[in-house]
Amino acid sequence: MTFGMQSSKMKILIAAKQNPAGIRAAKKAEKELSKFAEVHFDRSTALRLHKWKTRGISIRKFDGDVIVTLGGDGTFLWTAYQARVPILPVRIEGHGFLCTTDMKELLKSMEALKAKKYRTFERMRLRVEKIKPGIIDRLLRGSTYPQSVNEVAFARKRPSKILNVEFTIDGTKFEFVGDGVIFSTPSGSTGYSASAGGSLLDPSLNAIGVVPLYPFHSPIKPMAIPAGKKIEVKVKSNSCALIIDGHSGEYAREGDHFTIERGDPIQVVTFSDINFYERYRNAFLEGKFVKEKW
Repeated sequence: MTFGMQSSKMKILIAAKQNPAGIRAAKKAEKELSKFAEVHFDRSTALRLHKWKTRGISIRKFDGDVIVTLGGDGTFLWTAYQARVPILPVRIEGHGFLCTTDMKELLKSMEALKAKKYRTFERMRLRVEKIKPGIIDRLLRGSTYPQSVNEVAFARKRPSKILNVEFTIDGTKFEFVGDGVIFSTPSGSTGYSASAGGSLLDPSLNAIGVVPLYPFHSPIKPMAIPAGKKIEVKVKSNSCALIIDGHSGEYAREGDHFTIERGDPIQVVTFSDINFYERYRNAFLEGKFVKEKW
């Protein structure tokens, strides 16, 4: 972790969940942040606040100091695959396991944010690319999708059709028949991957989780591989959905070919150290999280 350096007036963007609680939190955060920072909003939030003409900006184009997300894990993930600057994820409802603070603590930490007395750490992301079929085209990069903080999933498109997917690691091919397969980061190991029976991965590990979804007469088990490996994926039969962090992707067809590898990490802001195992136990095993009302 590293400490932020002191500088002149900050430039902050607020990205809020698009519901009444998120918009109320955005108004409150703007009021406090405006005392020391130039505040902007993502375009959706700016539209809801009737400030889209003067204060709305694309997350992809924002080049300021910090993006503050107000919502939960979904809001953070939606922002993270577009962002180029550090993100401070603030939970206002739900588990918010990936969030590093809540709304009450944010309001108490305004002086620390103003003085840039915060830490940043990295969350690993995955990059997936679609490879074109031609010999010459294969030498070039194909379609590139938003980078994933949680997981890249290949899931069957129609419930009545099982999916046949082949993935290759270090030249070794694994053929899988079932509902699909998940490729997960350590952050994502507590999400969709965990629900599918994947192993918990410590965030300090540079690893990719590979989790089969409801295999049909297949002995393949969940595995964890070094993050430096490049994985090739081929859709062998039937169409499927390529889903990235639950927010983006496309429908893939039989014969489509992809690569998955470690991407660029996203910088996350926190005001205090986080004990991953204690947080996991409290959130998922003991249900110790407080729902705030905004």
